[in-house]
Amino acid sequence: MSLKISIIIPFFYSDGQDVDENKYFSLLSFDKCLSAVFQQKYKNYEVIAVSDNSNQSSIDIAKKYPCKIIKLKKKFGAGYARNKGSSLAKGQILVFLDSDVEIKKDALSIINKNFSSKNSEGSLQGIYSHSPNYKDSSTQYLQSYYCYYMFSETRKDKFTQTVCTSIFAITKKLFKENGGFFFKINDASSEDTEFGFNLIKKGYKIPIGRKLSTIHHNNLGILAFIKKIIRIHKGEMKMYLRNRTMMMKIKQSNYLSVILGIFLMSLMIFLGTINIFYKIPYTKELFILLNIMFILVNTKFIKFLFFSKGFLTAFRSIFYIYFHKFLLVTCIFAGIIEYYIFRSRY
Repeated sequence: MSLKISIIIPFFYSDGQDVDENKYFSLLSFDKCLSAVFQQKYKNYEVIAVSDNSNQSSIDIAKKYPCKIIKLKKKFGAGYARNKGSSLAKGQILVFLDSDVEIKKDALSIINKNFSSKNSEGSLQGIYSHSPNYKDSSTQYLQSYYCYYMFSETRKDKFTQTVCTSIFAITKKLFKENGGFFFKINDASSEDTEFGFNLIKKGYKIPIGRKLSTIHHNNLGILAFIKKIIRIHKGEMKMYLRNRTMMMKIKQSNYLSVILGIFLMSLMIFLGTINIFYKIPYTKELFILLNIMFILVNTKFIKFLFFSKGFLTAFRSIFYIYFHKFLLVTCIFAGIIEYYIFRSRY
């Protein structure tokens, strides 16, 4: 069976972003994304590229390819852009693809085969490949973090508990019945996670397509790393509060070490803060113990990096593990304060 597939790619690039020769940077990734889509072996598809008020350079790249381009007059956010693209889609299957990922030539064939099966669940979650090596250590850490906790730690699981729009396919009927992506966030943060939680709460299962692998073209300096973590995780915290889905996240076994790491980091921050005003007995010993426990909790992730990327990457990751958990704790409290005190729900 040859199903009509609609590929929806929202994109936003500011005026300061131009095509760069760096392999994993800026608009070049968008070009690679579209190029890979139009090299598919499977041919029964359409491509809808939605400009979320993106710059002209990015629109010029989209014009190089035979895709339908939708131009939004202002920045509405990735959720709104995906919903807009889906409303104009002619396919039975919607494939949501991030603009900085590159799919393999057999990706659409895999999707068609899955949805043509009698056992299809109506959706399919693709994965990030862990093969690329990134020049910047912060980029390598974050990509490895996603690959490990979303996909490597779930390797024994048939179904995912976290939707990620790197590549996510769903029937148009199921997507519409469940209201599409949350669209009141004018940036890309937690709209895909929220949609996944809504599906799971209603009893739907989302299979992981491990053969549906994408390469993520990304390049983050330390400042961009900080901004991305804060944007995503603060948005996630508000989403958990808004939908009362915090327990769904806590119960995810693949994120147990992350939850424990956040708890231990919170204790270290609390201990350090209190000790400024009041000298707690055995502070040094307690701090050493908490750090030992913190490293032990993250040992499996460090081993994953050691065996897949080598000693240097694993060693560097220790700094980012600490820094990431510190930012996570900060985002949790910032999200709670904004949600309850400043009434900022999105």
